[in-house]
Amino acid sequence: MSTTKIDVDKTDNELYLLAIQAGAKKGTPSGLYSSELLHIKSGFSDKVKYEFRPGACLAPGKYNLVMIGINWGGPEEFKVTLTTNGAPDVHAFAFAPNTPPGSVWSDVVPITVP
Repeated sequence: MSTTKIDVDKTDNELYLLAIQAGAKKGTPSGLYSSELLHIKSGFSDKVKYEFRPGACLAPGKYNLVMIGINWGGPEEFKVTLTTNGAPDVHAFAFAPNTPPGSVWSDVVPITVP
């Protein structure tokens, strides 16, 4: 299963995407390094549109994609779509107004970069 595109179209307020290397061979430890793929900021429900190929910034292999959403106060919303084997895989989060500042959402998804 190959992930060929990452598409971010909702970020209120701050989103990090990190790729953590997974063990390539049996017995090889995971997490030997991580790579920051994206750090994007937006507010007031402004639209964002950022898409990229993970293979443009990562060597071929298996990774755990870590998504971390941070809110500055008030409502928040995040949406990341992974294209894996040609099909969209949506990861999204939205919450009620008046949420206190801090880390409000995280998700970890295994991906394979061709």
